[in-house]
Amino acid sequence: MTRAVVKEPAAKDASASLRWRRTLHSAILELALTALMLFVVATTVRWLMGTIDPADGGWWNTPEGRLLAVAPLSGYTVTAVMLSPWGRLTGGHINPAITLAMWRYGRTPGRDVAPYIAGQLNGSLLGIAAGRLVWGPAFASPVVDFAVIRPAPGWSWASVGLIETATMFVIVAVAGIAVSSRRLGPFTPWAVGTMIAAQIIAFGTLSGGIANPAREFGPAVFAGAPSLLPVYLLAPPLGALGATVVINRVHARRTTTPAQAPAAKEPASAPHP
Repeated sequence: MTRAVVKEPAAKDASASLRWRRTLHSAILELALTALMLFVVATTVRWLMGTIDPADGGWWNTPEGRLLAVAPLSGYTVTAVMLSPWGRLTGGHINPAITLAMWRYGRTPGRDVAPYIAGQLNGSLLGIAAGRLVWGPAFASPVVDFAVIRPAPGWSWASVGLIETATMFVIVAVAGIAVSSRRLGPFTPWAVGTMIAAQIIAFGTLSGGIANPAREFGPAVFAGAPSLLPVYLLAPPLGALGATVVINRVHARRTTTPAQAPAAKEPASAPHP
């Protein structure tokens, strides 16, 4: 009896230690995947947006034209990360707002949330540092400026926050519907990548169209442009959490079976003559 009492706490400690090791491993993978995503996106900005020459004319040499290339590369990089073996292990969030959403959907344990987000933000810094190291001074030039996001002139905090919140709401709502469906689940990475590409095309030259705090964190820190960083950090999680509230309520209503009405009493049998 004494041995059993001693072994039980030891088994619990070993189980807790294993869970935290898994969390740490996943958080490190999220750091690496986010760094890779930022490096790819920043490299795309360096070679596409950084080579615009308005004097050449044509739609291709405009920011709007170049977004047609930047958007799918950015969106489907996220899809590739989600479909990769490492992304399948962690969920391939590479976005603090998505981590919060998957937690609220019951797909990510609560203990993973803070380590994941810390990994994503540090991965953002690492990816931009790698871009600066690989591409040299051109990466810090005023045209590229570490791939930092800046809204169009005249866009206020409120306007940027509204767009970033709304686009993240849509992405997380669609993801929540998809991941809960066996038929739609396999298409979730493609749906997310497509929606990211669509929002970049629609809002890239207006609000920035990123809906990912990690996408802006590293560039803003390196570029020394923190003025709008709070709204880019807070608006997407707000939209994500709002979407989970709506989708979770919809799922709860669908799974709750209405109470059966009491069976109607049969009329008493007429007495036999």
